[in-house]
Amino acid sequence: METSGNHLSVARHLSSVTGTALAALTLAAAVAGAADAAPQYYGTLAISRLENAAVAETDTSKVAADAAAIRSCANYDCEIVARFTDGCGAIAQGADGGWGWALGASRDEAEQNALLGLGQSAPPFPDLGSAQPVAAHIVTSTCTPNAQ
Repeated sequence: METSGNHLSVARHLSSVTGTALAALTLAAAVAGAADAAPQYYGTLAISRLENAAVAETDTSKVAADAAAIRSCANYDCEIVARFTDGCGAIAQGADGGWGWALGASRDEAEQNALLGLGQSAPPFPDLGSAQPVAAHIVTSTCTPNAQ
């Protein structure tokens, strides 16, 4: 009887060791999977209407991207107008001084979306040039390092 009792005790011990080893391997695989995952990057678009300026910044965290945009904008009226993750952003300005911004998977897509959002506008009166509507122009654009 003692032999079978010892055998049962050894079997329980091996089962416990096997379960612990399996749990350790599962945890190691989860950690390795997280380490292999591509990092995320964040972008922030901001404008200063008083300074007629626009900035676009990227960083490895939302807070750092926001802080970089505010710092680059360097004016008390600086306003964050858009945030994005793993992509691109663009800010356009129309002839009338209006602002537009858009996001996209690529720089071209973001810029096209920003321009399309504003369309054409006429310069404010009085303008010594033509009063004909003109297309908006891109002021700034940026992409995170892992964007297309």
